[in-house]
Amino acid sequence: MSRLAKIYWPIIVGIVALSAAVFWACVAYQAQELRIGKTPQAQKLSAYATIRAEKGDFSGVIAVAQDNKLLLERGYGYANSAQKIVNTPQTKFCIASVGKLFTAVAVAQLVEQGKIAFDAPIGTYISGFPSNIADNVTIAELLDMTGGFGNVASVTADKPLTLSDLMKPIYVESLQSKPGAAFNYSNDGYIVLGAIIQRVSGEPYATYIKQHIFALAGMYDTDITAYVPAKVSNMAHGYASQNGRFTDISTLYQIGNPSGGAYSTAGDLLKFAHAFMSHQLLSAAMTNTILSPRIATPQPGGPPVDAYTYGFGYQKENGVTFVGHNGGTPGYEDQLDMYPGKGYAVVVLTNQDGSMVPMIRQSEQLLTQ
Repeated sequence: MSRLAKIYWPIIVGIVALSAAVFWACVAYQAQELRIGKTPQAQKLSAYATIRAEKGDFSGVIAVAQDNKLLLERGYGYANSAQKIVNTPQTKFCIASVGKLFTAVAVAQLVEQGKIAFDAPIGTYISGFPSNIADNVTIAELLDMTGGFGNVASVTADKPLTLSDLMKPIYVESLQSKPGAAFNYSNDGYIVLGAIIQRVSGEPYATYIKQHIFALAGMYDTDITAYVPAKVSNMAHGYASQNGRFTDISTLYQIGNPSGGAYSTAGDLLKFAHAFMSHQLLSAAMTNTILSPRIATPQPGGPPVDAYTYGFGYQKENGVTFVGHNGGTPGYEDQLDMYPGKGYAVVVLTNQDGSMVPMIRQSEQLLTQ
């Protein structure tokens, strides 16, 4: 090799490497893009997400549909930053407490079948609680979080936990307030509901949800199980904010359970929203029942009307009602909003602490104009 060739060969190699990097970056961007509708709301929401993602303030997937027609479905940022794997609409995320919606719908299904009554005390269906709880806390109060339960059950662990494992500390838990007296956000209450679903249906909780909700909605990328995110195919790693920096915590167990923790995709949650709002999961009358606001839950910076129903958040802004649920666990933040009067469904899934709320508030402001 000549001296001149020796001088320029590293430059040539560098140019080729840079060209390859640019090519794969473009491929990654295109993989994220997929679909953005021509509606101004979808375009504005995607533009806002892009700006935040470029600043490092958002990583995840956003999907918007109206009347089951997809308007926006796009990934932003990385599912695995170390390996430069981008988020796409097919990426799975831990959906945390968004999973409470599945439990609420399952209870309502069993009510429609005459197997459960909203106003019945929980001791009617499950044993093991002292009489002051078994005879006084009702199914309705567990659903709307006025039952007085707290959050003693651990839903993250260094090993798989069963529903029976989660129930053990709840049986000896003291109520934090008189049943029906006050709203108290509680994972434990929903774990109890899951145990009741299991007892009344005769099926394991996860099996019931898969057969009577996921299968009906066509949700084939969703599961309720104990899992390690790093070991789940095509799943986003969760990045938790620790000491001023983001740390990959995807090697820790997530425990899918009746209070949340399942994994899903944006597309599957849109399918759930469509099945729910089109009355494939419940009758129209029961859907109205569980979406009726039960107790006010105002939040600083939230919509003017903010309440909780039988398992759903109920909010109203500019006269427009939307219902759904959010969820958060270290490394993952999520929300599903449904707009009954406008036909919209919005999913925001994130794998970075602190990045969900600005996005969902932007979507709510755009869609309630």
